[in-house]
Amino acid sequence: MAGGTATLAPNVGLLRPGRDMEGLPGHALESPACSWTVTAQHQPFSNGSDDQQRRRASQLGPRLHPLDIHHVLLIFKRRVHWQYKAAGQEERTGLAQLMCILRKNIRVLRRAEWHRRWRRERARKRAAFIANPFKFTKDLLGQKRSGKLASSQEDIDQHLKQTYSDPAREQELGECNNLIEPPEPDVQFDMSELQLPEVREVVRKARASSAPGPSGTSYKVYKNCPKLLLRLCKILRVFWRRGRIPDQWRVAEGVWIPKEENSTQLDQFRIISLLCVEAKVFFSAVSKRLCTYLAKNTYIDTSVQKGGISGMSGCLEHTGVVTQLIREARENKGNLSVLWLDLANAYGSIPHTLVQLTLTKHHVPSRCRDLIADYYSNFRMRVSSGAITSSWHKVEIGIITGCTISVTLFSLAMNMLTKSAEPECRGPRTNSGQRQPPIRAFMDDLTVMTESVPGCRWILKGLEKLVEWARMRFKPIKSRSMVLRKGKVEDKFRFHISGTAIPTITEKPVKSLGKVFDCSLRDTTSIQSTCTELDGWLKSVDKSGLPGKFNAWVYQHGILPRILWPLLVYAVPISTVETLERRVSNHLRRWLGLPRSLSSIALYGNTNKLQLPFKSLEEEFKVTRAREVVQYRDASDPKVAKAGIQVRTGRKWRAEEAVQEADARLRQRCLVGVVTRGRAGLGSFPSPQMNTRGKERRRLVQEEVRAAVEETRTCKAVGMKQQGAWTRWENAVERKVTWAELWKAEPHRIKFLIQAVYDVLPSPSNLHTWGIAETPACPLCSKRGTLEHILSCCTRALGDGRYRWRHDQVLKTIAEAISTGLEWAKHVRPSKKSIAFVRAGDKPTPVRRTSSAGILMSARDWQVLVDLEHQLKFPSHIVVTTLRPDIVLVSESTKQAVLLELTVPWEDRLEEAFERKLSKYAGLVSDCHQAGWRARCFPVEVGCRGFAAWSLARAFSTLGIEGERKRRAIRSTTDAAERASRWLWLKRGEPWSHGS
Repeated sequence: MAGGTATLAPNVGLLRPGRDMEGLPGHALESPACSWTVTAQHQPFSNGSDDQQRRRASQLGPRLHPLDIHHVLLIFKRRVHWQYKAAGQEERTGLAQLMCILRKNIRVLRRAEWHRRWRRERARKRAAFIANPFKFTKDLLGQKRSGKLASSQEDIDQHLKQTYSDPAREQELGECNNLIEPPEPDVQFDMSELQLPEVREVVRKARASSAPGPSGTSYKVYKNCPKLLLRLCKILRVFWRRGRIPDQWRVAEGVWIPKEENSTQLDQFRIISLLCVEAKVFFSAVSKRLCTYLAKNTYIDTSVQKGGISGMSGCLEHTGVVTQLIREARENKGNLSVLWLDLANAYGSIPHTLVQLTLTKHHVPSRCRDLIADYYSNFRMRVSSGAITSSWHKVEIGIITGCTISVTLFSLAMNMLTKSAEPECRGPRTNSGQRQPPIRAFMDDLTVMTESVPGCRWILKGLEKLVEWARMRFKPIKSRSMVLRKGKVEDKFRFHISGTAIPTITEKPVKSLGKVFDCSLRDTTSIQSTCTELDGWLKSVDKSGLPGKFNAWVYQHGILPRILWPLLVYAVPISTVETLERRVSNHLRRWLGLPRSLSSIALYGNTNKLQLPFKSLEEEFKVTRAREVVQYRDASDPKVAKAGIQVRTGRKWRAEEAVQEADARLRQRCLVGVVTRGRAGLGSFPSPQMNTRGKERRRLVQEEVRAAVEETRTCKAVGMKQQGAWTRWENAVERKVTWAELWKAEPHRIKFLIQAVYDVLPSPSNLHTWGIAETPACPLCSKRGTLEHILSCCTRALGDGRYRWRHDQVLKTIAEAISTGLEWAKHVRPSKKSIAFVRAGDKPTPVRRTSSAGILMSARDWQVLVDLEHQLKFPSHIVVTTLRPDIVLVSESTKQAVLLELTVPWEDRLEEAFERKLSKYAGLVSDCHQAGWRARCFPVEVGCRGFAAWSLARAFSTLGIEGERKRRAIRSTTDAAERASRWLWLKRGEPWSHGS
């Protein structure tokens, strides 16, 4: 075979008519292109001109799809294989060569097809991510609850009818002697008219993205229309006075929400109702008044029921107390009986008569009770799932999920039932001596804990009677039991509900309030599962086909929030968290194209000169566990605060010690008082207050914990010669890379910026240090080729004009910013300062910051002279000199001259450059003063890696360029320096021709 042609014997035919042609595409059989394969003539298409190639392609007929060509080649290969077996020795040589050609073509087509499909898939995923990154992240990482309802409309209507119909709706619940009798209230319910601040506060706190109900109106309307909100408040007052609810508020559009992963059946979904926004605003205000009434009269025992109570970390506190009691029983070889009880369809099975009875027993005024009864009297709902919409059904039982007052009503009713069963037995006692309640409830999740099995049976029996009286029921199959005898789990004790045995945690672990409890009584299995889950998420992101910066976004907003909860509720040692962070850091470096030698300080530092928008897993873990310690210690529930709950994080780092250190730092700051920081005046940084409580106190402690972590990073960075050089940039302004900038910037630009700042670019010096290059010499001047040498110290580059070209690029940007400031100054007048007097008892109104009167506003005839390409000559009518400042601003009418001298040095030499240029032009400024001109000189520096010195910011402020205009000007200047330096880096070993 020569020249791509296989010579075959005349009597050898590759395709026989009839069945040999079966399976080929029709247009492939008709195309003359098949004759090339049949005769094995492999002519390269590169011969001839473009016109000849197009003429030849038109003669060959319609162009085949790559899949069709692949199919044809497979059939030809099969036929050749048959001919090879039947051919003689002389014919096999040509057939073997033809087989090699076919195999090669098939491999190329398969590889090309795989790349084509992968390219299309990547483009599709990229478009889906940009359209909705949060939805894409949920789908990529896997949703805990997902699925699509696969039921007909008849089945849905039948299910809704059975669920929301109550034949005993009009019947009373009957007598129950075990119910509690709340005392008369000390603080009466607020029955005054709704006030505008109440309504405004409800609308302000509401989520703007909440789905609108049947009315189609969203919260955004009232958030953005104050006068319309005032009109709404007046309408709500009318409904409050009349005590009647409009019919439009008593309808809801329901949506099916899956409760499990890959849900398909009706019992695997719950319904969320979309209500009218006006009704939600109204009942939110009523609910807030009801919560205030219940809290001031202590009608809800927050030690028992924390669900639906504002300001309560009920989920975390309940889990912490249960975990502490189990840990103490295991370590002290004590006895403990625990029941996790699950109510069957709790929200949908609570009778409306129970709600009314609960409000009556808690002395809620009849006017408010009648209002709620009228709301529930004729409520109708329909549910949609894809193209299937159910009929309208009357809600005769259960609360309306999504309603703003239903949560409070359900929480109050469950509190009454659990408190009524509490006297059956005492709860366990912690090592601190605090007696805990025997029943803990978070909405409908009940946890019964006693020190003896009989006591647990008595409480279960009392709860079962109360729930049966309330026409509700427990679900034994979803409930769990655990009995500890001398610190070990025993399964010989069983509990029953209505004759059905409750499974033990040995048979099946239980997940309660986000934490898994199993028979080992330890968190080892859950921690291993968390680590495995994190690895799976990182692998899923790796295989997603997204660009690296999008992968980093998925970690920050998808993986990190998911992993923090298990790290919070389980006793994860800090060493395990450090291992997880190393895995995350490796992926972040690979996604951003950074070398493995780059320190994690560069990724997560909060006080670095270059701050990236990534959060450290270790830092977030420490802050989260420290916040947990403060929440337990300062809990409003005394039974939680005195329980002595331990937060275990291993021996290397202890959360309690970190909180004590943070408190000590806060006390020290309060003792020192307000001090000056830099050039900022007194009062610019407020001093922390030690008498704060609650959320503000937790915030201060978290800030101190973060500061301690950052100090550890800084101490480590100071000892690093190359990657810690930024700690010596005292005069450089820090630079923060936001997610918006990261999304818009090219990956190579971000990569260069990070590598240049931390000196991990593949310079000759670094390559020699890493053992990759034999010599560290600069490709231009043969000196040691460090990054500093290449970007700012190479004499050959200086002689070629490379540094001058970069200097001019930065100078152009500064000149444009000043020209823009001049145009703005021509149309703005400096505002006069006035004194605003404040009457006694009044609060001062916030004063808008006015534009400062800079130099540019002092005249209207400013002329801007810029030294580009050595063309500037200092105005001779002022002073005759050979010096050429980079920018000269001249005002003839006011006899003012402003000199700006730019330097683009290595960041370590910013202050040196400032002092050198200031002394250089001091004589020229003095000569201008002697000539009767008011002259000022502003040496400004922009680091060659894109960091502006403080002198640039001061110069812009003095000129009158302030606020967003100054920030935009500094950003443009630093970007110009960075882009120019990157171009110098790319051309470091090539001949220079004016930046081209």
